[in-house]
Amino acid sequence: MAISLRIFIGFILSVALGMSGAYAMPTESGVSESEIVIGQSLGLPGPLAELGVEISNGSRAYIEALNEKGGINGRKIRLVTLDDGYVPANTFKNVERLLEQDRVFALLNIMGTPNSADVMPLIEKTGIPLFSPLTGAEIVRTPFRANVFNIRAGYRDEIEKLVRHLQTIGVSRIAVVSQENSFGKEGLAAVNSSMNARGIKPWANASIKTDASDANEAASHIAKSRPNAIILITAGRATNELIKSYNRLAKGAQFYTLSVMGAQSNIKALGKDGVGTVVASVVPFPWSHASPLAKEYRAAMHNIGVTEYSFVSFESYINARVLVEALRRSGKELTRQRFISAAENLSGFNLGEFGVNFSKDSRQGSRYVELTIIGASGRFIR
Repeated sequence: MAISLRIFIGFILSVALGMSGAYAMPTESGVSESEIVIGQSLGLPGPLAELGVEISNGSRAYIEALNEKGGINGRKIRLVTLDDGYVPANTFKNVERLLEQDRVFALLNIMGTPNSADVMPLIEKTGIPLFSPLTGAEIVRTPFRANVFNIRAGYRDEIEKLVRHLQTIGVSRIAVVSQENSFGKEGLAAVNSSMNARGIKPWANASIKTDASDANEAASHIAKSRPNAIILITAGRATNELIKSYNRLAKGAQFYTLSVMGAQSNIKALGKDGVGTVVASVVPFPWSHASPLAKEYRAAMHNIGVTEYSFVSFESYINARVLVEALRRSGKELTRQRFISAAENLSGFNLGEFGVNFSKDSRQGSRYVELTIIGASGRFIR
């Protein structure tokens, strides 16, 4: 009887263990048998609304194309996008909600320097992977954080490219306009550092509010100095209104902007005032007919009903593509730690014209920067 009882108990345990193995569900936050939940917080209305929409389109285009093909390692990706209006306090609340309510596995594309700065303590505290924050600021790069992966080049890289270009073509009367937030302050410091290293002093300086309410004042101050070139550490409305205001007052200066101005909506807003403006880009040319990556991106965008392409949506598309590659390399037994380990081993990951190089000691994936210009047709040219 005792032996029979032991056999019966052993049988029940073996069945139970077998069932638990067969039907065990992943316990990692944001991961189920059928999906992986990724979150992003973007400024959809607000001063950079057009930028937010293009970012959303890029990541959505790639993920929808991926899901149509069955997803990754047997799971589809559900992308939860929340609007923060480009207000840092709202970004913080959104990330809290994504963590606590939506229980996302990782974060993608947090938009903006002040917004990213505000959520960094929460990212550090929770250890959630943050992939490709959309800022070139040092606040997301220093100090080293194992769970934060930057793909795009930093603003320092972009500014160095701009200043080096101006020195090469012999321009020294360089004015600088910076936005009155952490993005503008850091960019201004980088400009000063790069120019000082070359023995160049800013010809004139001005600042501008994010809402561009003082654009005329800033433009008037700069125009008095008659610069040959104006570097703008500004984004969205601040850039557009400054250029328009300046052109009403003076002619002859060429504007140089950072990659945040790579949205097609910005070109439309500028109209004829934008012609000749130089824009730094941190991803390859999305209109290229020779690039397989650009063709793939345009097809995916067309698939979601969007036929207006831009550097901004292309960057977001690439970000989602690299994130998914790290998910693929993490395997079926997906955990955040496995994901971080897989991502840091993306060394020499080549997308054709664009490469990503992470390592155990570096979370800076790319330093790619090239300069483009807004042509008379109202489109970017190289």
